Amino acid sequence: MFSLKNVTKEYIHPGGNISALKNVSFSVNKGEVVCVLGKSGSGKSTLLRVLSGLEEVDSGSVKFKTKKHEYSYVSQAYTLWPHMTVIQNLTLAPSLFGPEKKEKIKKEALDLLHRFGLSDYRDTYPSDLSGGQRQRVAILRAIMTKPEILFLDEITSALDPELTKSVLDLIRALAKDGYTMVIVSHHMSFAMSVSNRVLFMKDGEIIADQDSASFFMSQKNKEIQSFILDIAKKDESIQVFKGIEQFQAYHIGLMRRLSEGSTVYVAGAVGDQWYKPMGEFYPIYEKMRLNKNITWKMVMYEEGETEKRLVQDNPTLNQFRKMPRSIQNPANYNVFGDTVITQIFEDEPTIIEVKNKNIAEAYLRFFEELWAVAN
Repeated sequence: MFSLKNVTKEYIHPGGNISALKNVSFSVNKGEVVCVLGKSGSGKSTLLRVLSGLEEVDSGSVKFKTKKHEYSYVSQAYTLWPHMTVIQNLTLAPSLFGPEKKEKIKKEALDLLHRFGLSDYRDTYPSDLSGGQRQRVAILRAIMTKPEILFLDEITSALDPELTKSVLDLIRALAKDGYTMVIVSHHMSFAMSVSNRVLFMKDGEIIADQDSASFFMSQKNKEIQSFILDIAKKDESIQVFKGIEQFQAYHIGLMRRLSEGSTVYVAGAVGDQWYKPMGEFYPIYEKMRLNKNITWKMVMYEEGETEKRLVQDNPTLNQFRKMPRSIQNPANYNVFGDTVITQIFEDEPTIIEVKNKNIAEAYLRFFEELWAVAN
């Protein structure tokens, strides 16, 4: 989608010029979600401002795939038009390019507001919205112009934890939809759940460019290890993802972040029940899983048609065993790495994620006991 080569950016300062970016080079492919991490002052925001055309480079080049590239930039400052309602903010820019399509544009805006729980605020002015609502509206406004790329700069830094989650849930959903994104964030659990790849910056340079699984799980750099531990301490260990939208986004994100050749241990599945809330995104999930050689090791009470097909087509990556009904399995859960997710399918599909090494090990031991008695 775009590439940078030897990009340098300096800011003039009375005490001497400050190098914000130093010979930065990398490229991003279509559909990638790249998180940019690093300490304050490392050059993360300058990088996004350069990519979005808000800053000119002093040397080097920034090249997009096509001459008519489209992107949107969202910062932590919201920047909504204060004298316009929510619906007016969303429809202004696309209406400028297609005034004859105003009704279609309005319908698209209303559909977006409905999808992300903001329908009741369509005629509300920004001053009457919470910070989380303003930020979500700003992101929806950005995608109304149908950009190819989204640049998101610390969009949750000014929000409390509850409002932060509402914004991050929206980004997870957009990642599921296939948007190409470059995201500056200080939320490690979010970066892990949504990104394909992580760039780590220090003093204006990229000192690590890795797939997210390697970055978080197999990090060799001691300085980055320390950074990961510091921000991990600030993250909540338990998160809840509620509704079909978040259920789908979570599982697509999981396939993005797991390393090739991983195993996901699944207990309590009954027939095809899991596939229903995945809907149209299940084939995408399956393709990603098989392409990355990720194994399902699953115990269940009943084998559905999808399981039968998977075993027949690819038995190595689909290892299923049936449990006797006499065995009481307490929950439908997955275990991978140091994380356990419990899945609930009743009123609305819900995921409860617990990120704790000791809990994950306990669940895995229980899974192995179930596996041993299943056939």
